[in-house]
Amino acid sequence: MKFRLLFTHFSKSLVEDLVYPILLIFMVMFELMFNILIGSSAAVKFPSIIILNFFFAIILTMYFLKKDTVENKYLKQRVNNYSLYVSTQMLVMMLASVVTGIVSGIFTFLFSASPAGNGIMFLTLMTTGIIGSAIVFTCRSLFTSHKYTAAICLLIIVFFSLADSNNEILNYINWILPPISNIAVTFQEKSNMTVLFPLVIRQFVYSIILFVISGLFNKKNYSK
Repeated sequence: MKFRLLFTHFSKSLVEDLVYPILLIFMVMFELMFNILIGSSAAVKFPSIIILNFFFAIILTMYFLKKDTVENKYLKQRVNNYSLYVSTQMLVMMLASVVTGIVSGIFTFLFSASPAGNGIMFLTLMTTGIIGSAIVFTCRSLFTSHKYTAAICLLIIVFFSLADSNNEILNYINWILPPISNIAVTFQEKSNMTVLFPLVIRQFVYSIILFVISGLFNKKNYSK
């Protein structure tokens, strides 16, 4: 019962003021314009769409959590279950990334004759959005009590997520960084969707780890 209440509330929260639909429309418009400018150059187009999905998820999740802090104090008291509350929020944002990835994938116009390649394309965009949301959730407690510190931490994480994965210095810590850049560079080099599958799995696992870390470290700010 509480799960249904929370899931319905958070889902409506994303769409009731039209922020998510409007952002989605702008994304589609950008992709259509990008298709006109770039044409069929998949090696340029797809990495750009990956980064677009990443920033889309970050912006949407920041808006979602900011709205939650302002509007849902009574709901938190009513539910009085931190684990259920936060896990439902995470599920809703993951599903939002799935929807965004599907819509974005359709308008990339990069479909191939390979069903596996098409599936991996969608999975790549979905998990890119999920990892963007997970990064914001990880900084959640800082946004509540130390906004400037949170902004700096978020910028640093985003920077390293998009930094050149072939950089000599980053090679030593590449395994602990979000694999966004790694996916983009790999596709640019090989122009093959199927080779991205191991990185997609890594990206999803990385997201789950970040969500778990977020849940463990943000509990003290639940009532704020």
